[in-house]
Amino acid sequence: MARPLPKWCKEAQKKLIDEDMSVHELANKIGMSRQYISAIVNGRAYSEVAIKAISNELNIQDSYT
Repeated sequence: MARPLPKWCKEAQKKLIDEDMSVHELANKIGMSRQYISAIVNGRAYSEVAIKAISNELNIQDSYT
């Protein structure tokens, strides 16, 4: 059984859909690689710096739970 996706990841994915923005566009806006941002948003990697940058860009809470 797969581990549940953190709430922050779900919020980030929802906001990307609402804003009609791709992970590639988000990565370009915050100056990080698409692969890295994809891993963060999909819960495969964790970085406080990246989460804060993504949260600021998408205007969502940066609490990773």
